[in-house]
Amino acid sequence: MPEPADLLAVARPEPGPLSDGTAAFPFAPPVRGADGELRWEALVYAVEPGYRPLMLDLWVPEQRPAEGAPVVVWVHGGGWVHGSRRRRAPHLHQNRVVERIVAAGFAVALVDYRLAAEAPFPAGVLDVQAAVRWLRAQAEVFGLDGSRVALWGESAGAHLALLAGLCRRLEAEPPVGEATDRSTEVQAVVDWYGPSDLAAMSSPVDAESEELGEGDPFAILLRDTTWSRDDLSPVRYVRPDGPAVFVAHGKDDQLVPVAQSRLLAEALTEARVETEYLETAGDHVFVGAPVVPEVTDRSIAFLRRVLAGRRLGDPRPLDPHTADLEARMAATGMWPLLDAPPAVARERGVVMRRDFYPPRPFPVASVTDGVLPGPAGDVRIRVQRPVQPTDVTVLYVHGGGWVIGDLDSHQGSAARIAATAGAVVVQVDYRLAPEDPYPAGLDDCRAAARWVLEHVDELGGDPARFVVAGDSAGGNLAAVLTQELADRGTPVAGQFLLYPGTDLRGDTSADVRLQYLGPDGDALAGDPRVSPVLAPTLAALPPTVIGIGAHDFLYADTLEYAAALRAAGVPVVLRVFPTLDHGFFSYGSVSPAAEAAADLLCRDLHRLLHRSTA
Repeated sequence: MPEPADLLAVARPEPGPLSDGTAAFPFAPPVRGADGELRWEALVYAVEPGYRPLMLDLWVPEQRPAEGAPVVVWVHGGGWVHGSRRRRAPHLHQNRVVERIVAAGFAVALVDYRLAAEAPFPAGVLDVQAAVRWLRAQAEVFGLDGSRVALWGESAGAHLALLAGLCRRLEAEPPVGEATDRSTEVQAVVDWYGPSDLAAMSSPVDAESEELGEGDPFAILLRDTTWSRDDLSPVRYVRPDGPAVFVAHGKDDQLVPVAQSRLLAEALTEARVETEYLETAGDHVFVGAPVVPEVTDRSIAFLRRVLAGRRLGDPRPLDPHTADLEARMAATGMWPLLDAPPAVARERGVVMRRDFYPPRPFPVASVTDGVLPGPAGDVRIRVQRPVQPTDVTVLYVHGGGWVIGDLDSHQGSAARIAATAGAVVVQVDYRLAPEDPYPAGLDDCRAAARWVLEHVDELGGDPARFVVAGDSAGGNLAAVLTQELADRGTPVAGQFLLYPGTDLRGDTSADVRLQYLGPDGDALAGDPRVSPVLAPTLAALPPTVIGIGAHDFLYADTLEYAAALRAAGVPVVLRVFPTLDHGFFSYGSVSPAAEAAADLLCRDLHRLLHRSTA
């Protein structure tokens, strides 16, 4: 970390070739502000062809920890169509909001982003994320702590900050700027009077609306973008593993109704996100009430508390409800299930589910059992239809280490998908190991996929709206099956994978590998039909939703598979839940965090399928 004297010399006086990107642009040494902070002006953080270079001003406190100053990225307002990093609303300027943040020990990066009339959404929010990555890449140069970053936005800037911090859909967009190996994850967001549900707003604008001239900023935001009002609403992306959020709003706001922040705060609380909501007197920008210093100090106190305990990559403790559940199951001597012989494990699985995590009921129109012809005889299936008509069909493959599980064990999970994602769900009861080792189970799943596609009209579905889903071992089978279907040119609308096993070569897979693959397991584990991450190409695969808990033994493998999909150009929604463990999709009746995670993933699938019809 540079010493203070070294920071005074941080400059780039000479331009470089344009092929150097941001390194082509000179900048002067910092100047000292009134409180002794160092201020760099016009640092170029991204260069997008066809657009002006994107700049930020960086203020760094003189006194900072040895590891560097935590970073606040300031996102200005202006109704998405006006504003600049250099201009803050008069009420905020007069109350020296940014200066107070720096005086509290935070570095502040004031960023410019492309406005809605310059480039269609999501350009602006991708620019904010690019600034986060650039600051992390330059942390040592400027005396920053890149592991502790918060976004602070006001009005339209708060809307962009919330999306940048919450919206995983952005991961499917081509990244802006450089340092694409750096994380865009932030540890906290401060939202001052930002819109959160654009579908509920008729025409939101920003502060000092009389200065904005003709034209509706909301209409300009929606112009030329493929994102709908729902897509543009941060409340839709609230997730249990998201950053901590501070929300402040004046109850007399005539531009962005205070109901917007109330709705967001409620959603954050329900998802058990670390949240503080402050409702004060005042209109937009808190005009008309002397509350800005108090709101600023409360926001700073929130960031101090959150950033003291959160750093990029820090593990979060296991959800206490899940920890209690696992402790109670372990106390019976019957868990983990797969430690017992297969027949005993299957019996114990029934007892564990009945006594410790019974499935939550979900409304479905009908549940029908049947059989289909398989390679070694009939294969049992169960069809669950949602209450509302749908043309989506999901083939669901249950987990259980290829050794346990059946139609009953995962009926609750299938019902959740049917009810929440709006799909006809066909469960398949494939043959289990070790009695029927690989490839018996995969063969049965192939037969089930073929049967479903041949009978999709009877099921009420559209062949182009067919989804393959599975959890754990079933996620492995689903991923392999999807690859095979894609290789044959069979249309698949998406795959829905819950903590899937994607690489059976590792030591953690040794026991189940022996039962599933038999004595030749070490050799077979290198086959892409066993370890789907090893497929020569993944480019033909459909959009994918993946859910994984950070405490899951398959965590690293799942992230590797998601990264491989993205590298192949496949749109991926990856949900990482930092407090959850393997099997959380079944734990909704005992863990609010698991319930929120499962619901969020099903809504992700619903959005994916909804967009696929556009």
